[in-house]
Amino acid sequence: MIESDIADFDLARSRARIRAALDGVITIDAEGIVVEWNPAAERIFGYSADEAVGRVMADLIVPPAMHAGHRDGMARYLASGEGRVLDQRLEMPAITADGREITIELTITSFTAGGEQWFTGWARDITDLKRTEHALAVSEQRFQAVVEHSSDVITIIDRDGNWLYTSQAGTRLTGYPKGFDPEGGIFSLLHPEDTGLALQTLQEVMAGTRGPDEPVELRIIDADGKTLRFETVGVNMLDNPAVEGVVLHARDVTERHAAEAELGLRTQQLAGVLGSIQLGVLVEDRRRHVAVVNDAFTKMFSTPVTAGELVGADCAAMAEQVKDFFLDPARFVEGIDRCIAGRAPVSEEVTLADGRVLERDYLPVLSEAGDIDGHIWMYRDVTDRKRAEEEREHMLEAERLARRSIEASQAVLEVQNRSLRELDRLKDEVVATVSHELRTPLSSIVSFGELLDDVQVGPLNDEQQEFVTTIRRNADRLIRVVNDLLLLARLESDTIALAYEPVDLADMARSVVAAYQPMAEEKGIALAIAGGSGPSGLADRERLEQVVSNLVTNAIKFTPPGGQVAVGVREIGSSHCIEVTDTGIGIPADEQEELFQRFFRASNAREATIPGTGLGLAVCHAIVRLHAGQIDVHSTEGEGSTFRVIIPARPLDDGMGYGG
Repeated sequence: MIESDIADFDLARSRARIRAALDGVITIDAEGIVVEWNPAAERIFGYSADEAVGRVMADLIVPPAMHAGHRDGMARYLASGEGRVLDQRLEMPAITADGREITIELTITSFTAGGEQWFTGWARDITDLKRTEHALAVSEQRFQAVVEHSSDVITIIDRDGNWLYTSQAGTRLTGYPKGFDPEGGIFSLLHPEDTGLALQTLQEVMAGTRGPDEPVELRIIDADGKTLRFETVGVNMLDNPAVEGVVLHARDVTERHAAEAELGLRTQQLAGVLGSIQLGVLVEDRRRHVAVVNDAFTKMFSTPVTAGELVGADCAAMAEQVKDFFLDPARFVEGIDRCIAGRAPVSEEVTLADGRVLERDYLPVLSEAGDIDGHIWMYRDVTDRKRAEEEREHMLEAERLARRSIEASQAVLEVQNRSLRELDRLKDEVVATVSHELRTPLSSIVSFGELLDDVQVGPLNDEQQEFVTTIRRNADRLIRVVNDLLLLARLESDTIALAYEPVDLADMARSVVAAYQPMAEEKGIALAIAGGSGPSGLADRERLEQVVSNLVTNAIKFTPPGGQVAVGVREIGSSHCIEVTDTGIGIPADEQEELFQRFFRASNAREATIPGTGLGLAVCHAIVRLHAGQIDVHSTEGEGSTFRVIIPARPLDDGMGYGG
């Protein structure tokens, strides 16, 4: 009786455990009939114990496609005692009461009781687990695919600096095979000059003092020995158990760096060009920061900083700062936004608060893909042009009103023009005649002056000698003036033919310097030849020597005592150059264009009461023109002047100049 009670107790305890088990527990007999179906099995498969017990288990939960296999396995075990699926943890599909297919983890055991064979299965629903595992696997595959196909190189380094992993982009960009592990580790691939920076950056990332938004540029030596540039950021994932390292993201910026260098060069070249034009030019990059700006722009808007200091400035903020320069500030800013939004060239006028009118041209800079790469703004001051246009309109109106009057007076004007031309001809004739007529009495005056100066005629007292000297000096001066007038008239009428001959220009220059050395010494001026030997060429020596003499006498005349005058001869390409440089009073800048006109004298020469007729330079200009050359001056008032004569090494037109 006691043994029976114990057995009943053990059976009750076992059943209680089965009912409380989290796994579904199903017991079947040798025919596959369910004899035990615990609450967990009810939850897993949707059948209550009352519905399941007494039915064939295969009909309840085994998928139809597996029925035959299930029957064959049962029969084989009952016949031979061999069961491949017993006492193993299996994963297999199962069918629930509502027809869903789930995945279960199943362990089957067999036992004998009362002379009968029984089977107990322990089932666990792992559908969600398998779904999660599948999702994780897919996610991992996706992540792996993204990493391996990323254009950026992804590298993982452990806390000791050991190289753990590099993505496919690393092998693709550097040419090293996958798994390549050089003796010095990843740092051996760095350019030697960047090793220190790389180690410092890695330490800062590990210490948490450098974030992923603080990139550094490192140089890598690839498999072919070429230098590549990578923009690199590090992410500290040492505490992440899945990584336990520092993840480096490196982007190949080699081409960008080369492009930036090229852009920098082009920018410098562009800045040089822009610096020489009067347009105010501003070039923005795609972020609307100043890329290039010229001095004309800063002057136009009176910016407090230089063009160089504006580079990199935010153009939108700058527009807000300068908008008050314009008559309608809001319209100015809106106009900029409208131009940028339109993505097309625009030309318009804007008016400044001070009344100036600017013409603004906008050009978008588009990439090959049609994206905006930048913006070009050009401003030109058209105030004078606008005023001129307005005046032109008034003039046109006046012209329309006066046209009839003008047409009626054309005949009168033609008569007046003929009269003026005749007067000009008569003037030249009078000048030539008067000059010619003056030569005879002047020659007599000079001759008698020389006679009076002759001691054989009779002695003169000091006062008489001074009078004679004055007569001779002024007579000589008048003769030079008359000769210059006559020569200039002939030169300007092209009636003089040049007598070309071989001329040693340096020898000619030395001859002139020697001739005027006493004049220079008397005034306390150092007169010298600059340089040694010089070129030879074909020229009219007499006329060319007259040019150099005029320039040297002028230089001595307009240079204060203690100054210097230098004469130089050199070659410029296929031409010869004669230069006369002095440290004299110079010539006002606004008067230099008129310097070679007849009778013109600089204002500072007149104010200093330095004598002269204003004919010498006109004669020089005419003689040089006959040689098919040019004469110019570079002068700074108060510092001195340089007159430069340039003539061809060989004459034009078979040896004849303009006067031939």
